[in-house]
Amino acid sequence: MLMKQIVGIIALTWSMCQTRASDDPTAGWIIPTFLARHESSLDRSLTPSVEIATAGGTIQIAFGGTLESAPGLDGPWNPEPEVTNPYRPDPASANQRFFRARSSDSESIFSSRSVVNWNVTGPWQTHFDLAFAGTPDGIFPPRREKPYFDGSLTMNGTTISVSWRVRGNSSLQECPFPKLKLKISREAREGTPFFDAREIKVGTHCAEGGRGTIGRLRDERATYREALAYEAMESFGFLTPRVRRARIEFRDTSPMTSPNPGGWVITRNAVILDDPEVIGERLGGRALTDDEIAALQEANFGEQLITELKFFHILLGNWDYTLSLDGRGLWNTDVVQLADGKYVPVAGDFDLSSWVTEKVLSNAPRDYHPELPELDRRARFELSEVRRNVTEKVFNSARGRFEPQRSTIEELVKNAVVDEVGRTNALQHVSAFFGALSKGGE
Repeated sequence: MLMKQIVGIIALTWSMCQTRASDDPTAGWIIPTFLARHESSLDRSLTPSVEIATAGGTIQIAFGGTLESAPGLDGPWNPEPEVTNPYRPDPASANQRFFRARSSDSESIFSSRSVVNWNVTGPWQTHFDLAFAGTPDGIFPPRREKPYFDGSLTMNGTTISVSWRVRGNSSLQECPFPKLKLKISREAREGTPFFDAREIKVGTHCAEGGRGTIGRLRDERATYREALAYEAMESFGFLTPRVRRARIEFRDTSPMTSPNPGGWVITRNAVILDDPEVIGERLGGRALTDDEIAALQEANFGEQLITELKFFHILLGNWDYTLSLDGRGLWNTDVVQLADGKYVPVAGDFDLSSWVTEKVLSNAPRDYHPELPELDRRARFELSEVRRNVTEKVFNSARGRFEPQRSTIEELVKNAVVDEVGRTNALQHVSAFFGALSKGGE
């Protein structure tokens, strides 16, 4: 038996000059080692070594913790699904693959559903003012500036440097405390829970109470309600960003002399979730940019998937989105392009849904089942509109995906970390949706 112990990362390359008809199944594997030359590129959270061996004519990789693979040293690194230890790689699966073992105690920021506590600093007020840029006058829209800026993030006593940016569209007019996005460099996230989360979206509390002009719930309750919406989305098996609830202390470093003086400190609930770029990388693909999404014309998403996503939006009472089969005119929908070129839509931004706001907005005519509560009426009407535009086979297939999950979603809501009014509201949405679905969209 040949055994080599390799620090951090091993690489297996299939030499095309070797014949796959060889009597030796290991023939053709070139096994270079990457020691000091590559140590600077390794996360410190990796286990000290993995072992590679030949046994019984096959290559075997013994590892501790979690085995991850990537097409190159720069990633994207993804866990090998359902592997046994030792792992026997298939030479036919790729020309070259890199493997590493990550310690099981190096947990991702998204490995837990508990509320995480952060302390973050940055010139928040300065950049909130840049992004707000004034109220639209109906002629010239305000110029919103949303550049990245330096700040920090402290978690469990460890402080790391972070680049922050204000994000959002309509929320910038309704939320004096807007949504945020953070980036963490490779060097800064080495050996931290952010090793697999270089970009994170942060949904904030928006404001200190009341409702915006288009219906947002402008307080911290909205954040955990939206987190629950993403968890429900995951339960139905849709491609979903990882999500976690947070309690964040924001410490502002803006000058006290600015039009809206800085220097304040505030602690509020928030929701953190994967940026689309991270979702794409995790799947071996990439996320489309905003400009690429706007230019989509032949996405070919598939009628079944689009129908099922519409079902989910109806469950949430969400009206702030647009979906299409070809990808034209998408709104509040990210797109991931997989390695094979296939496009996959990713729903998001549910802060205007009645699941979050409790404010039901319906397009149903007044004489459409007036005997029903407004939430039930909306769900039933929206499902009937979907049914009117798809085949019976597609509608029933979507129905078959959702109906068996009712008890799962109800348990999810009952056990969620969310305010009690929000819990009751979510359960009412579940009841209204599945009640309407039981009528077959009629």
